[in-house]
Amino acid sequence: MAKEMIRVATYQAAPKQDLDARKKQVSRIVAKTHSKKIDFLCMPEGFLTGYYQEEKLAWKNSLQVGSKDFEEWLTLFKNTDATIIVGFNERAGKQLFDSAAIIEKGTLIGIQRKHFLYHSYFSSNSAFSVFESKGISFGVTICLDTNYFEPARILALQGAAILFVPMCNKVALDHPFATRPPYYSHFVARSHENRLWLVAADWVHPNDGALICPGHSVIYDPDGKEITRCREMSEDLIRIDIALDRLYSEKGRRVRGSIPLFQKIAHAVLYTQTR
Repeated sequence: MAKEMIRVATYQAAPKQDLDARKKQVSRIVAKTHSKKIDFLCMPEGFLTGYYQEEKLAWKNSLQVGSKDFEEWLTLFKNTDATIIVGFNERAGKQLFDSAAIIEKGTLIGIQRKHFLYHSYFSSNSAFSVFESKGISFGVTICLDTNYFEPARILALQGAAILFVPMCNKVALDHPFATRPPYYSHFVARSHENRLWLVAADWVHPNDGALICPGHSVIYDPDGKEITRCREMSEDLIRIDIALDRLYSEKGRRVRGSIPLFQKIAHAVLYTQTR
């Protein structure tokens, strides 16, 4: 019998500072993902390496795709059938990217790099990639990328049905995200305007006198409705089952609109990608 549902999940936690402890943490969540029969798991921004204010630490803890250290991380994801989306600092020559790895059974199937940057030491990406796994097309926007409509719209136009959002919202105590709002207006907009399921995974970071993150991990449906959110200030794993016939419901009408409008959007996308 053909599968009629997929199970998506988001994991909220801060990565352990000690490398061995972080690897055990990842192994534990991979085992849980497998036991819960999860198809897709989104993990936070910078989870494999940590996410740093200081450029020196960001470089020191970065990973190069194809390196021995990176391959060791991939092996930790072999023992689950879930497709994993997880953030890391990616070193590529003289550039450092805020990236997310898309991993399936310990194999890297793609990399998405962040566009809109919070730290100036990162390089910005120029590509918008749609990935496919288990017959599902999906995209990734990293944290701040979701505040702007262009990345999600371009991914939706390429056929993405789910938007995974790795985040690290460690913010100053007077920042609006120092506390959790009743709803996230940018998530409402991105999911509703693009007919996308939106799955966001955030850190938790206790108040250290300068920064805090209560955890903003949530799942939104294509109507812009929040379905579930993680517990505040807690490590948490939340999951939902999505009927396959809800993945693309009304997508063509909402995303493309009329033929003249679609032509104008397509022209704008082409212009953006060739700049």
